[in-house]
Parts: sequence; C-alpha cells; structure tokens
Amino acid sequence: MENLAPAGNREALERADAAGADAVYLGYTAFSARAGAGNFNREELAEAIRYAHLRHMRVHVAVNTLVKDGELEEAAEVLRMLAELHADAVLVQDLGVLRIARNLVPGLAVHASTQMAIHNRTGVRWCAKQGITRVVLARECSLDEIRKCAGNGTEIEVFGHGAQCVAVSGLCLFSSMVGERSGNRGRCAQPCRQTYRYRGREGAWLSPRDVCLRDDLPALRDAGADAIKLEGRLKRPEYVAVTAAAYRRGIDGMDAGRFRPADEQEKEGLKQIFSRGGFMRGYAMGCEDAGVIDPAAAGHTGPEIGRVARVNGNMARVQLSAPLKNGDGLGIGRGGEEMTYSGPDAEAGETATLRLRDGIRAAAGDPVTRTSSAEQLKAAREMPGRKVTVDMVFRAMPGEPMTLEVTDGESTVTATGEAAGAARTRATTAEEMIRGLGRTGDTVFTPGEIRVETAGAFVPSSAVNRLRREALEQLAEARIAAFEPAAGPEGQMPAAELPEGEAPAMATVRTAEQAEAARAAGFRAAWHPEDYRKDALERLMEEMAPGDWLQLPQVCEEDTLEMIRELCTAYREKLGGVVLGSVGQLGAAWPVAYGAGSGIPVMNRQAAAMLFEEGCAFVTASEELTGGELKALRAGGAPILARVWGRTQLMLLHHCPARTALGLSRGHRGCTLCDTGAEEALAGSELEDKRGYRYPLLRERLPEGCLVRLMNALPTEWTGKGLRQTAAEFTTESRAEAEAVLEAAKRGEKTGYAATSGHWQRKVE
Repeated sequence: MENLAPAGNREALERADAAGADAVYLGYTAFSARAGAGNFNREELAEAIRYAHLRHMRVHVAVNTLVKDGELEEAAEVLRMLAELHADAVLVQDLGVLRIARNLVPGLAVHASTQMAIHNRTGVRWCAKQGITRVVLARECSLDEIRKCAGNGTEIEVFGHGAQCVAVSGLCLFSSMVGERSGNRGRCAQPCRQTYRYRGREGAWLSPRDVCLRDDLPALRDAGADAIKLEGRLKRPEYVAVTAAAYRRGIDGMDAGRFRPADEQEKEGLKQIFSRGGFMRGYAMGCEDAGVIDPAAAGHTGPEIGRVARVNGNMARVQLSAPLKNGDGLGIGRGGEEMTYSGPDAEAGETATLRLRDGIRAAAGDPVTRTSSAEQLKAAREMPGRKVTVDMVFRAMPGEPMTLEVTDGESTVTATGEAAGAARTRATTAEEMIRGLGRTGDTVFTPGEIRVETAGAFVPSSAVNRLRREALEQLAEARIAAFEPAAGPEGQMPAAELPEGEAPAMATVRTAEQAEAARAAGFRAAWHPEDYRKDALERLMEEMAPGDWLQLPQVCEEDTLEMIRELCTAYREKLGGVVLGSVGQLGAAWPVAYGAGSGIPVMNRQAAAMLFEEGCAFVTASEELTGGELKALRAGGAPILARVWGRTQLMLLHHCPARTALGLSRGHRGCTLCDTGAEEALAGSELEDKRGYRYPLLRERLPEGCLVRLMNALPTEWTGKGLRQTAAEFTTESRAEAEAVLEAAKRGEKTGYAATSGHWQRKVE
C-alpha cells in the first residue's frame, strides 16, 4: 500500500521524504485545487521531481480544477511540462483536461481526482476504459463499495487521514455562489467551517471531524486499496512529517505481518499536530451523522492538558493534567482563544501560570488545550531524511587509471580518474582510502561495504574525493533516470468540434404540479424524486407521462445504480431518457437516451466534446460561467443547456443535520424519521447564516440511506437573458410559480421574484 503524503511546498516535500512517504501529491502554480498552498513553479517543480525520484519517491501533480475555454491552452502547456519533467501522474477533475491529456501526452499517467466523483464500480470501470490508471475514490465510499471498486482495471486510492470536505466528493458551489471564490477552481473560502442556526441551535453543522484510519489499514488493504492518501497541502510541514511517519509505521508493520494499532503516544501525537473535533473513522468505516459532525468544533483544538483553577486580572493559574513546555501553543476557554506559553516547563499535576494577553477571557473551570507542541514540532523538523546505502569498489594500481564503482543494488556506475602513481616514500593505505570514500557528507547516500584494491600506489586524498563526488553524481543521475516514467511521444491537441443541434428545453421537477406546468409550457419534464427506493421509483414511473425523463442521483452505491438501470429497462418504452448525475454513470449501459446534468460540470468545449463522444444527447453548462463565457461555450449551436431558473444545489451532504442534532450516530440506512413524519425530521428545515440567509435542506432518499441537498437561499434567475436551449429546476415552487417562471423564460423576461443572477456578470476566482 502506497503511503501518499501532501506537499504544499518544498519544506513539506522534504518532511514527507524524512517520514518515509512512498509518494507525494503537490500542485503547480496554476490549476491546483489548493491554490492557497505554496505550490511549485516550473523550476521548483523540476527540482522537486528530481529530489523525489533520487529518493525513489513518486510525484503526483494536481491539475484538478475546472478550466474555462480561455485557459485550455495554458492547461495543455502544463500537461506538456509535466510529461517533460517526468511527473509520475497528473490528477484531473475536468473532462476537458482529461481529453487533452489522453491525446496530447498519452505517456503521462492520469489519476481521477476525488472531485471527479467516482464512487462505485461502474464509474471505476469507465475510468479504466478512458486510460485512467488510478481512481481517487469519493470519500463517502463504504468499505464494501471500496471492495467492489477494486480489481477493475485501475488502482484504487482512498482517503485516510485529515480534513474532509462536507460536500460529497468535494463538489461544492457554496463558496462560489456566496463569495465568488470557487472551490472547484482551488479558491474555497470554507463557508462550511462557519456556524449556522439549525432549528434554533447555533453550531458548526457543516464542519466534519478529521478522519484517522491509521488503525484500519489492514481492512483497507484487504478491501483492495492500493494507496492511502493523507490530506494536508495547506498544513505546516511538521504535520506532514508526523502523519506520514505514523502511517509508515502502520504500513511497514502490516507488510511484515506484525501490524499493531497506534499506541497512546502515537494517537496523542496525531491529535496534537492537528485534529478538528477529535478524530472519526470516516464513512469507509461506518461513521454516520453525529459521528461525523461535531457542531461545537470547527477548528483545531488539540488535546486538553488542564483546567483553569483561578484568574486574577490577566494572570491565570492552570491545574495541569498533562505536561506543559515553554513555547507550546494553547487554547484557552470555551472560545479557544490562542496564546503561546512562555514560562518554565511543568509536569502533570503541577500548576502553571499563564499571562493572558488583552482580549483573552478565562474563568475558573475553563478547559486549556495544547494547540501546538514545541517539542513535537522540533522533533518533526529535525527528523532526518532517508538515506540510500551504497557499496563501493575502489581500484588504484600504479600506472593504471583509478576507478570507483558504486552501486545501490539497482543501479551501478563507474567513475574513472587519472593514473595512480607509485609510492615514493609511503603507499596510501586501504584504510585511508576507505575513510575518504566514506565521507558522503550531505548527499542522499550513506556508505555500506567499501572495498579497496591497491598495491603500492600513492593516491592523493583530493583524487579520492574527486572520484567519490563524480561517482555519486553519476549514481544520482542513474537513480533518477531509472525511476522516472517514460514520457513517450507527444500527440496532438484535440479539436473541440461539437455537434450542432437543439436540445429541448428541460424543467427538473419534484411534484406532479410542477411537471404539468412544464409540459404545458412546452418543456420536457425531468423528475428529480425525493425517494429513489425501488417501490417509490416504480410508482413514479407508473405516474409519469410518456416521454418524461428521470434525473439520476449524483451519488449512489453500485447496487442502487443497477436497480435504477433495470427499472429504466423495464420502462424504456415510456421513459424519454435519463439525466446523468455523475461522470461515472457514463459507464452504465443505459437502455434509453441520456444527457449530462449539472452534476457533470461542463466549463469548456473540450469537456463538452468528450461527453458528446460518450453518447450524451445534451450537456449542461456550469453555473460558474459568466454570460460571456457561456456564449463562447455554446458557439455553433451545440445542444448545451443553460439553467435559467432554480435554486442552486450548494452541497450534497452525506450526513443528516436532523439526525446529527438528535445525536444519532447509527442507523442512517434504516432511518424512518421522514417516512413517519416525525417532528424532528428533516422536512421543511433549513440552515440560517449570520446574515439571516436561509438555505433549504432537501431530502434525497436512497436504499442505502438519505443524502441531503443544501440549496441556495435564493433561486438563480437568467430568464431575462433570452437564452435558447434552457433548463429550469424546480424544488419548492408551487404550480403557479412554476408556470410564471416558464412563461417568463419563453418571453425572455424577468419573473419579478426575489432571485440572484448568480455568475452572469460575476467571474469566479
């Protein structure tokens, strides 16, 4: 199992090396989904790849943002560069970038990023057909789904440690719609870490605990995981060292047949370096609802080390339950106000005095947590990098060129020097030569066996040093060359020729009244039901009008997808088609026509071209495009739908706020709160932010349990723009409201309802 560590900058890369990472993932200065990380420019990236390959550590480069048409040439240049620099793989989300990579740099391995939302076996098999060599599975996959995904023609990477996006697969429009900073383009402002009001209770309802699967490595390996991914490109280098070292110990023990769970010291170290609300074992290991979300915690707290005993002015006395060191970072009180401790070291059971700076309030009984450990950070910074043991054979015979053969067991090189001279007074001893050869200094190499063949030769120490340097430089280059992947011949930038044709206007509906309004206005009705269980879907298909379409869920387990496909087969004579909810659903053999819905973001013509090549009857333009960018995307009359009305789904949640508020952490699959109309059920609830905006929560019931759609506070309206090939999405609208919207859309007029124009004139970062 690959130990895959984050590297937000060069120092983090070096700490990953020291901790024993098998590979790192990092970002270039453009098109990285973590634009806030240090990232690497071309020169830095070239050196980083050489640094890693010298140590036989792989480098995966994230080019995993959504890309606009005007950025495609630059993205293509980045892909060329990665192939030239021998990057081991590129991670992509955007289908346009995938299409370019396959055609332009076919020798560059492509990994499907988490944001591609591959979450079941059908999706993995589709990726394998596209030449994708690894799939980073959606973090919501259960262990059973991981098992089904493995062994289908591509490597499986699973998320193992760190912060997890609350939105399914990280597909989120919240930051984009409320702040113009797109998470899909690496600029997330993290509205999920803010507090919201739910049923009168203030809390961090969208802030998951951090994941820790250190003790679950054998289960993940047995399920077929090839790599364990550690989150943290935005975190400090010391975090990378601590977490990667912990997982290195776990993997090494597992490989040796002596796996041991983390002991208390290791658990405490992981919690200390960063943990949000404590740790959870993730969806893979069955965490649910209140086990995922801690409404009381949105940031790092660290372990509790004591309690405030008394406060006198700006001085606080703390009764310690754990050691405290000079330079430790502390969180004080319920608000977690941070400070750095300056004072003598103290042990558990002792009392420490804290000088509180202005603005920090504390009271007797308040908890004190250690947010950073000076001792831990120092140890992480001083962790030595890995070394490569080399054996040497040095031959120095009078009158013959001196030679030094060096091998690491895989690569062997020989450096040749000038002829050795005969000793005039005293021959250089083998021991003297061995001492000189063993001085490998600050190189990655450390001496193993050194053998010297000599007889009466005088060898200046400078000659030994020169040959040693030359041989080690040659070996370094040989190691790099042996480890780097072959770039292969460069191909061509594919043409983005789109088919011409009209896509009928489509209205996504949830009620019979909305469907009737859509048909009366000449729109195709596409049902997005609340309930995707088999009995409910059968009833819906019986009630549908001939030619109606079905919107597929964005996320579902393999068995659910197959059940839906079988129902579509049974009703294929009645069903007009299906609207795909995710990329992976392209891999199913649909018996009816299909188009790409908003769950498959299309921001450029290359992505559209790929979807049309995959048989889509239409595609849906990304809501993150401006009016001008949309016009460029639709040039030539391709069947590309643009939404003119509807509440934008900001997030798809895998946890239920209603169940979380009740403290429920088991029974998600079999929950009946909504089915029975319980007072505490999700129906009719919403989240309210600090500005008073209210975001409706809509249930989406699957056989495996509910997903929750977090909708925008206001609908997005483009009805006054006079767009052809339009789409509308109705959620909470009445029939009269739906009729008014569709009539306005047909006339190219505004509805007069409270709405936002979204990104029509607001570019996203």
